[in-house]
Amino acid sequence: MRRSFPFLIALAFSLAGAAAAQQGAPPAPAAAASPGQGQAQPGAGGDALGGLGGFDTSGASGPVEIDASEGVEWDRDQRIYVARGNAKVTRGDFSVSADTLTAHYRDEAGGKTAIYLVEADGHVVILSKDSRIVGDRAVYDLDKGSAIVTGRDLKATSKQDYVTARDSLEYWTKQNAVVARGNAAAGDKEKEVHADLLTGYFRVDSKGAKKLYQVEATGNVRLLSNGNVARAQKAVYNLDSDIAALDGGVKITRGKNQLNGEHAVYNTKTGKARVTGGGSQVKTLLVPGSDNSAGGVLKP
Repeated sequence: MRRSFPFLIALAFSLAGAAAAQQGAPPAPAAAASPGQGQAQPGAGGDALGGLGGFDTSGASGPVEIDASEGVEWDRDQRIYVARGNAKVTRGDFSVSADTLTAHYRDEAGGKTAIYLVEADGHVVILSKDSRIVGDRAVYDLDKGSAIVTGRDLKATSKQDYVTARDSLEYWTKQNAVVARGNAAAGDKEKEVHADLLTGYFRVDSKGAKKLYQVEATGNVRLLSNGNVARAQKAVYNLDSDIAALDGGVKITRGKNQLNGEHAVYNTKTGKARVTGGGSQVKTLLVPGSDNSAGGVLKP
């Protein structure tokens, strides 16, 4: 059964809404790491981890359509619309599919209504021009400008990149940020970032597309690239420069060689790092005959 509802044009495709308190929203991005001597300058890096595009909805134009095999219900008392059975809402090349879709609305001045919350339950799939997100449940809060996906086997993918999480995947449109909580990971064919919490920040490039430019990682951080593994408790990773600022229990390993310290500025492309002790000594373990081919010898 197909229904076209003009009042659903605001149905979270842009996730725009009135200003509201940003409880639970991510903070502003941290200052990016500055490149050290011998490290790549900004702009030298690739677009690794940046292809998810911030749920690009630029193709979401035209009327909104709802498909539901069991029909669409209107509960006037509860002020909700419910689409049941293989429900799918589509606008342009952006769509949300689930077993059930529920749209909550409120009455406004002039006899108008406004949808402020949309819930998707069961086998949730969110598709945009370049991205696919899967989960068990999704909640779109139009006032906060947030979309939060939960459930098992959470994953967001694009043609080149992926993001996974145990607890939730979140997109905050007003902050241009995406958040992965709980055993989170993001990667492409060249790099991977793992942490308890990952927050990625987007900006609009010269072509008008949203691109991920910075990832902030907190808790049990691991950066994997070119055979090197960097560990820390916190990291701010700039994707334009391929440079990460690492803090807390830093360990950078290449083969059997290892650098230990409290802080580091680390180039994930070249493998070069500047490690400091934060009041204690920097420790270096160099094993004769071990592999240093990618990125050269690790140096404190």
